Amino acid sequence: MSVLDYLIVVNPISGGNDKTDFYSFIEAESSRQNFSYQIYKTTGQNDADVLRKLIANTNPKTIVAVGGDGTLLLIAQIVKRTKIRIGLIPFGSANGMSKELEIPKIPDINISLDPHQRFKLCWGIIRKERVRTIDLLQINKQYFSMHLSDIGLNAKIVKRFDAEKIRGYFGYARLAFKVFRQRKQIAYELVADRETYDGKAYMIVIANATMYGTGAVINPIGILTDGIFEICIIKKISLSGFIRLLYSSIHNTKPDRTDLIQIITCEKASIAVNDFETLQVDGEVVGEVNKVDVEIIPAAIKIIC
Repeated sequence: MSVLDYLIVVNPISGGNDKTDFYSFIEAESSRQNFSYQIYKTTGQNDADVLRKLIANTNPKTIVAVGGDGTLLLIAQIVKRTKIRIGLIPFGSANGMSKELEIPKIPDINISLDPHQRFKLCWGIIRKERVRTIDLLQINKQYFSMHLSDIGLNAKIVKRFDAEKIRGYFGYARLAFKVFRQRKQIAYELVADRETYDGKAYMIVIANATMYGTGAVINPIGILTDGIFEICIIKKISLSGFIRLLYSSIHNTKPDRTDLIQIITCEKASIAVNDFETLQVDGEVVGEVNKVDVEIIPAAIKIIC
């Protein structure tokens, strides 16, 4: 079977950015560097099934995600525990994983540069083929997370953000303040590696990574490659604390004030809440739940970064 160098998976609507310049860039690079590629544009309909068949037929060495965290996660859950490498050209609104992996987000790269020069910075990282093998989380036996998932304040914001079709940080911030004014605590019981915790919280974060796409560090001790993850419980939060949550670090080290925020490290966890709450996984709302079961899949995917 012939081997395809790059299967390039593009989300045409990610970040509200036109991808025409990227298509011309990759065509020119292919001619210049003599590599084979094929482009698949996601539609939101049966993309996972279509990609599985495409991967089986093309046998790609590397799959490149051109989009946001959702596009990256789509690929990750398909190629987990295989030898296929994943490259990333960040084109989404937030791109939390690109920050985590220190890959420059296309819209944030110096706008004085010509579009092809901007793409070249990210493509250069992919061509160097420096690979990190990172963990993946499985949630409720049907969802996967590379980055951050949560219930509570942030999940409610993400749900409204999607429903009202708002884009950008300012739109997110406007919704954030509306949701913050309506905040309520969630009664929870957490079992993490056989230890039990309970109480009330405004937000419970399931963290493989350290920070949100805004750059806000929620889990300062997170490591993508350590075979464990963290549950971050936000027990109390003021308006100023919420602003820091959205736009800057809450803590640079593991916090001592467990009455405000508690971070629990584990390999497996189960979270039960008193009412059905919105669950978001890596920026995508997946539904309303009253229980969240999480376990780590160590060394699940190979990322070029």
